[in-house]
Amino acid sequence: MVRAVRDRHTRKQPPTSDGPRGSARVASTALPSRPPETFAAALRRGLVVGSVSLLTLLLAAPVLGTSARAAPAVERPAPVVPPMPGTRDEHMVVEADQAVYDDHADTVTALGNVHIYYKSTTLIAHKVTYLRATRKVIAEGDVRLIDKDGNVLTAPRLDASDGFAEGFVESLRIDSVDRSRFAAESAKRSDGNVTVFEKGVYSACQTCVNEPEKPPFWQIKAARIIHKQDEKTVYYEDAKLEMLGVPIAYVPYFQHPDPTEKRKTGFLMPRVIFSNKTGAGVQQPFYWAPVADWDATLQPTLMSRQGLLADAEVRHRFESGLVTVRGFGIDQMDRKAYVDTSGDRKVRGGVSTTGRFTINEKWSWGWEATAISDRHFLSDYKLTQSGVDHSLMSTYLTGQGLRNSFDARLYKFTVLNDDFGYDANGNKLLWGAGTELQDKQPVVHPVIDYDFVSENPVAGGEVSGRFNFTSLSRSRSDIDTIGRVYGLAGTFSRVSGIAAWRRQFIDGFGQVITPFASLRGDLLYEKVTDPSLGYLGKDGTFGRVMPTIGVDYRYPFIATTAQGSHIFEPIAQFVVRPSETWAGRLANDDAQSLVFDDTTLFRADKFSGWDRTEGGSRLNVGANYTFQSPDGSTMSMLMGRSYLVSGVNSFGFPSYSALLRDAAMGRAVPLTAFGSGLETSASDWVGRVTLDSNAGFRIGAQGRFDSATFDLARADIQAVGTSGPLSASVGWSYLKTPKAVYDLLAVSPLAGAAAVRAAIKDERSELQSALNLRVAPAWRLFGAIRYDLKDRYVSGDNVGIGYDNDSFSISLAYNESTYQTVTSSTISTVHDQTYYLRFGFRTLGDGQMRNSLR
Repeated sequence: MVRAVRDRHTRKQPPTSDGPRGSARVASTALPSRPPETFAAALRRGLVVGSVSLLTLLLAAPVLGTSARAAPAVERPAPVVPPMPGTRDEHMVVEADQAVYDDHADTVTALGNVHIYYKSTTLIAHKVTYLRATRKVIAEGDVRLIDKDGNVLTAPRLDASDGFAEGFVESLRIDSVDRSRFAAESAKRSDGNVTVFEKGVYSACQTCVNEPEKPPFWQIKAARIIHKQDEKTVYYEDAKLEMLGVPIAYVPYFQHPDPTEKRKTGFLMPRVIFSNKTGAGVQQPFYWAPVADWDATLQPTLMSRQGLLADAEVRHRFESGLVTVRGFGIDQMDRKAYVDTSGDRKVRGGVSTTGRFTINEKWSWGWEATAISDRHFLSDYKLTQSGVDHSLMSTYLTGQGLRNSFDARLYKFTVLNDDFGYDANGNKLLWGAGTELQDKQPVVHPVIDYDFVSENPVAGGEVSGRFNFTSLSRSRSDIDTIGRVYGLAGTFSRVSGIAAWRRQFIDGFGQVITPFASLRGDLLYEKVTDPSLGYLGKDGTFGRVMPTIGVDYRYPFIATTAQGSHIFEPIAQFVVRPSETWAGRLANDDAQSLVFDDTTLFRADKFSGWDRTEGGSRLNVGANYTFQSPDGSTMSMLMGRSYLVSGVNSFGFPSYSALLRDAAMGRAVPLTAFGSGLETSASDWVGRVTLDSNAGFRIGAQGRFDSATFDLARADIQAVGTSGPLSASVGWSYLKTPKAVYDLLAVSPLAGAAAVRAAIKDERSELQSALNLRVAPAWRLFGAIRYDLKDRYVSGDNVGIGYDNDSFSISLAYNESTYQTVTSSTISTVHDQTYYLRFGFRTLGDGQMRNSLR
C-alpha cells in the first residue's frame, strides 16, 4: 500500500477557457504488493518509489474530479505517523506541504518539508522532483537520508536515476551511529554497485559530529575513494593520514572492508618488536575469510637476528561450536642467542588447538592442547602471557541446570621452566630443574564433580549433595626442603560424596538459629612408587566416613542514633564430629591451600579440597559489627577464633619430636596446615575491618594474631581511592614464618636446605601501589610497583604515559618483573624488562611496538 498524506496535492497544466475549478483532496491509491527486499535494495529504491507514488496519485486526480491548477495554500492538518517497519505489508508514506504535477515539464514535485518513509529508511528534503522523461529523482535543500541503523547522509542536492543505479551528490557528508564521519566534494554512483567519491575525507572523531567547527584529531584524505558494494570493500587512491592537520603517512593505494562487513580478507595493523635475542622485527598479520564458517589469521614475523617466525591460526565454526588450530615455527638464524638453554637448536615450533561445543542449552564440551619443541619457545618469542610457567592439555564436559551442575575434566600440565639457570653473577647453573618439575606434575584422569540442591524440603530444611571422583598419577614425589609434601609419586584414586541438610529458624526475639547435619564418605585407592615416603608410602584401599551435626547461632542487636545505625551480632557455631581417619597419612593434592581468616572462621570444614576432611568437635565464635551513617558511608568489623573441643586436631602435629625425627631421616612430614593458626586447641585470632566513605575512598584489612601473644602473624591491607583526576591504590601484605620451618630446615638432610635456611627471613612483607593520574582531559600518567620490604628490592613495576580521546589512543610503558629462584647451590635474581608502545585508531585498528631487554 502507498499512502499520500498532508494537506494539498495539486495538478498544474495549461489554462483552459473554463478557468480554475478549485481544489480537492487526493485519495490514496494502492500499488501492487512487492516481495520483501533487502535493506540495500530498499535504500536504492526509497526516493524513486516515493516520487513514483506521487506521480500515481496525481495522475488519478482527473478521474476523481480534482482541479487542473494549483489552489491557494491552506492550513495543513497534523502529519500522519508512518507505520512501524517490519510489518507484513511494507508501506511507503510520503508527506509534503504541496505536491505539483507539471504537464509541460512532465514532472512530479513534492514541495515543503518533504518526508518519505520506506522500510525503515527516511528521506528528508525541501523539494523532491521526479523527471518522468529521464526517470531521474532530484532532492534539493538540506537533503538528509537516514537509514534503519541511524546513519545520516547530508547533502544540499541529490541527483539519481530511479532505482539509484546511477546518481550524483555534491558536498556529501555521512554521520554514522558509530560516531564517525565521512565527507566528499562529490560522489557518483554507477552500475548500481560502484560509488566513487572525489576528494574524500574520513574520520572517527565524535567531536566532529557534535562540534563540526573543530578539526578532527586524525583523518584520512584521498583523491578518490571507491566503494564496491558487492565486494563490501572501500578502496583509497593517493591517501594520506593526517594528525592535527599534519600529514604523517602516505600510501598510493590501500583498502579495507566497509562498515557492513564483519569478516573481510585483508591485512591487519602491523606490529614492531625488538629484543636482544631476536633483534628488530616486524609482524604483518593477514586475515583470510574465504567462507562464512571458517577463517584464518596469518602472522609472519621477520626478525633481523633470527629470521622468519611463521604463525598461523585457523578457526572453523560449526552450528554447535568452534575449533581453532594454531601452528608456529622458526628456522633460527642465530641459535647461539639461546646458548646453554633448551632454545639452542636450529628448528623450534609448536602447535595448539582448542574446541568449544554446545550439546544443548545445558551441556557443553571442549578441549585445549599445546605441544612445543622446547620449554622456552613460547616465552622466548612472546607467544604466551608474561609469567605463565606451564601449558595445559585438557578436555571437559560440563552441564548446568537450575539446581544441579556437572563438570568432568582430564588434565596434563607441561612445565615451561628450563633445565638451566644463572646465579647473581651471570654464571650458568645446570641442575635439571625443568625436567624435575615436569616429573612432579600430575596427570589427572579424570576429575568429576557433581552438585545438587533438592527442590523439595526435608523436615522443613534444604537438602544438598556433592560428589567428587579424582584419579591421578605422577612419576616423582614433589617434596620441598623441609619435607613438606605437595604430591606423591604413584597412582591415586578417590571417590567422595556428601549429603547435607540445614534449616534456619528466627524466633520472636530476632535470634537466628540454623541447625545442620551432613554425612560424608570416601573410598581411596593408593599405589605409591616412592619408598622414601615413610608412613605416607602405603599401598592399598582405604575408606573413611565423617558424620557431622552442628548449629549456628546469631543474635543481631540493632540501634539507631543521630550518627547512624548500628548492628552488633554475636556469632557462635558448634560442630560435633569424630576425629579424622588417616589424618595426614594419605595422598593430598587438592586440600593444601588452607588460609585461616575471617572468610573461613565459620566454615564447618576449613580444608580447601576433598583429600582432607576436618575432624574433631569445634566451637567457632566471633562478633560482627556494622555501622551505616546517613551519608551512606559504612564500616564493618569482625573478630573471632576457633576452639578444639574434643578429638584429634586435623591441623596440628601428632608429635613435634616425631615430626623432627622423620624430617632428619629425609622422610615426608604432614605439614598441610602448619602455620595456619589452627595448630593449637585455641586458634589464632582472626579479624576484618572495612571502611567505605561512599565518596570514592575504601579500605579493607584482614589479620591473624597469635593466640598466646597476640603478635601479628598475617595481614593484608588494601586502600583504594579516587579524588578528581587521581585514582590510587595502596596495599600491604605480611606473613610471619612459623618457627617449625627453621627447626625442620636445621635437621633436613635434603640438598639445598642449608642455603634456604640461610636465605629465609623470619617474616615476609610486601608493599604494592598503583596510580592513575589524569593530568589533562586527554592525558594520563600511570604506574604500579611491588616492593619487598624485607629483601629490599623491587619485585615488579611499570610506569607509563597515555593519551586518549574519542578517536585515538596511544601509550608508552615500561614494565619490569624481578623474581628470585633458589637452586641447589645459590639464590638467583632474574630481571625481565620490556618497553611497550601501543596505539589505536578507532574503527581502523590497533598497533604495538615491543622492545624486550631480556
